[in-house]
Amino acid sequence: MKETKECTLCRKCVGICRKTVGISAVTYTEMGDGTARVDFAEVKCIACGSCVYICDSGVLTLEDNGDVRVITIPNGRMEFRLQKCSVCGSYWAPEKQLDYIAAKSNLPRAAFDVCIDCRE
Repeated sequence: MKETKECTLCRKCVGICRKTVGISAVTYTEMGDGTARVDFAEVKCIACGSCVYICDSGVLTLEDNGDVRVITIPNGRMEFRLQKCSVCGSYWAPEKQLDYIAAKSNLPRAAFDVCIDCRE
């Protein structure tokens, strides 16, 4: 798809966050004046990047910088801490995403202290 760098209000980000990930950190709101917008709730977001991967317009971006994941959205940016692997020391996944997975899988959070490359 051609990147427009402008939100087309396709709502793919809303659907993947709500239906696939199960979070609902991205919402679509129709305004009283006939306009609409997509909103991102940083407090709910787990920084998985699903919205970025499905965005055809290219308006959403994701970049890992050291121990921080930055997700750029139409009206700003959100920053999330990344988990440091206890074996190799590399930063490998957003802490909030790992918290969510641990809770959903009923596993101890410590089960996610080691990155995928260092697991036995």
